[in-house]
Amino acid sequence: GNLSSARGILARLKHVGIDKVWRTVLEGALLEARAGNHHMARRVLKYLMHHVPWYGPLYLEAYKLERDQGHPMDAMLIVERGLTTLPRYGPLWFGAFRLYEEMDVTEGQFHLPRTMHMIERAKSTISKELVWKLHLEAAHMLERTALAYVEESDLDLVSYLKPVRRRLVLTILTCPQNLRWKVWLAAGRMELVVGNSDLAHTLFKRAHHCVQQKSKSAT
Repeated sequence: GNLSSARGILARLKHVGIDKVWRTVLEGALLEARAGNHHMARRVLKYLMHHVPWYGPLYLEAYKLERDQGHPMDAMLIVERGLTTLPRYGPLWFGAFRLYEEMDVTEGQFHLPRTMHMIERAKSTISKELVWKLHLEAAHMLERTALAYVEESDLDLVSYLKPVRRRLVLTILTCPQNLRWKVWLAAGRMELVVGNSDLAHTLFKRAHHCVQQKSKSAT
């Protein structure tokens, strides 16, 4: 099958310098992972991280392998290793946010303290053009957990959504003007979910007013 053929090709490449064949070796590791051979995939990815440390997607694949296998701490160690080498590689930061969100929620920390700390770390490192995406991601995570927590505990949703609204304001202040409609839309949807239909309508109108013509149908 394909796996046997791939292994045969990789075997023939073992005497070739890794700098020439690392992409092929990476494909082999991903093939092993898809076939359920996680131990082999892990070994190859670890080898590649040592020899090709500058390639960001490599850390991302290794992180996903550990995450999908239910090893969040191993996944986090890979993320931290990648961020040490490539501190401006955005996808790794967003991978870290999702990991920390799961950890915070599992421990009942619905204000996501560790996740928000990671957001602040990223803000000081990541490209300035991406800062608005950090705030928007934080808003989405806080909204998800607020809705889940209030549903479970029957507590006051309004107070739990205050941090979400603060993050949406920060998003508006930092995002490019031509993308602000997306933030108004997200804010409107949140207000609609919690029953603030008048405010939601106002926000939807604002989104429609500032969106470019080609995206009008989205509002």
